Amino acid sequence: MKIVVKCTIVAVCLGLILSSAAAANEEESSKNNTADKKDNTTDGSGDKTAKEPNALCDTCNCNVELRTFDCSSMKLYKLFNMSDWATLNDSGVATDIMILSRNNIPEVPQFPQFDVKKLDLSHNNISVIAKKAFYYLSNLEVLDLSYNMLTRKTLIPEIFEGSYNPDEYLPLEKLRVLRLDSNQMHSLDSDLFEHLPNLEELSLAENAFKILDQSTEIAIGSLMTLRTLDLSYMELLEVPSRIFHSPQGLWHLNLTGNLLTAIPEALDYAINLKWLSLDENPIVDIQGDHVFPTIKTLEYLSLSYITPLKIIGRGAFSKLEGLQEVHICNNPELTLLHGDAFNRPNEDDPVRLEWPRVKKLYLHNNNLSTLDSQLLARWDDMEVIDIRVNPWQCDCDNQWMVETLLPIVEKKTPKLMNSIVCATPEQMKGLSMLDLEHKHSQMRCLDKYGNRPQNDGALLIGLLIGILAGIPLTAAVILIYKRGCFGLFRRGPADYSRAFYTRSANDDY
Repeated sequence: MKIVVKCTIVAVCLGLILSSAAAANEEESSKNNTADKKDNTTDGSGDKTAKEPNALCDTCNCNVELRTFDCSSMKLYKLFNMSDWATLNDSGVATDIMILSRNNIPEVPQFPQFDVKKLDLSHNNISVIAKKAFYYLSNLEVLDLSYNMLTRKTLIPEIFEGSYNPDEYLPLEKLRVLRLDSNQMHSLDSDLFEHLPNLEELSLAENAFKILDQSTEIAIGSLMTLRTLDLSYMELLEVPSRIFHSPQGLWHLNLTGNLLTAIPEALDYAINLKWLSLDENPIVDIQGDHVFPTIKTLEYLSLSYITPLKIIGRGAFSKLEGLQEVHICNNPELTLLHGDAFNRPNEDDPVRLEWPRVKKLYLHNNNLSTLDSQLLARWDDMEVIDIRVNPWQCDCDNQWMVETLLPIVEKKTPKLMNSIVCATPEQMKGLSMLDLEHKHSQMRCLDKYGNRPQNDGALLIGLLIGILAGIPLTAAVILIYKRGCFGLFRRGPADYSRAFYTRSANDDY
């Protein structure tokens, strides 16, 4: 009986101990869960995020770490209403980037207040944007409206109105980048950018303007802070000569894919330009009066994929003394790159020539047969020299390429040694110039008539043999003649009488 009582007491004690332990574990687990929940409401910077479930984040992707609200390619036919947007704000989701691209949104109403810095509305069917649509997006820096259906009539200045500012006219003052590519615009309202006093980058690419009319010129000219301008693929026949007079801080200009036939005179005012592309324009030559104006700051220049370009003449780039990277590629008709295209006379000593410090030169896929050794001054100081896929003439004029240039290319960029081969003369066609360099080959010159001496070896040997064989034959003929041809031809009496006849002197009479 005593044993039973003792066992019962021990069992009760063990039960109490186990109950206490379980309670302690449950309390610890509860604390851990609470801590986890707290961790889930902050991102890496300690900012609060979703406090409660949000319907928009169920439809779209809310990336807490990247502070991004991504609703692209969701087949949206309209933007969310104010109450929907409010739930995003109430949930505490921090959104620096808002992506609403690749939907079927036709109209943009006014956005509620967000701390958005980048808003992407590209690749929709937007044809209407409400006035003051971005009024409450006071921190907006980048706005992408490209690939939509906007026209001059629908893209009006009031769209970009911001809050009151005593110094500026209702500015959207933090907006730095505006992309309007691939819409249906042929002109711009002259006051379109009056609420964007700090705009630095503007893209109008792939809008078929054809000409930049006066209102467009005024609109672009009003952008005093402009740094980057993309006017590519706009079918422009010309660029107004004074369009860059006011935005003199312009650094980056893209004129690719237009219908320009000469270097635009407007570049005379782009005095601070650093980057310029004139690719895919029907420019026939760059020489004479049609060369680049003085732009001392220009570092990057591209003249590629210009089908009719044939000649780059003397002094073409002589006024671009700051050049560091030059692309002249994929011009199938380009046969002449003049040896004096880059150099210029020294201002103090005209006899002395100076060259820009070009670091990267791309000349691949042209129709060049020769390259002047004086085109640039310091080939050994360059980082990239790409001369592949040209019909090089392997003669003494290009001997310097084999001896000097190719070793530099092989050392700096060995991957660019392929496809540097001889096209002429016929006997050397297809030979690798690299092999000629490794064999220390000496290439012969063409004569002044354009003949190839390497073809004359056999002819010269044959001529020499003929001369040597002709000397004894000629001597034999002369000897035979003097001896009367061995009796074949005999002299007559008259010959003898003439030989021995001597006229007497007058004294004999």
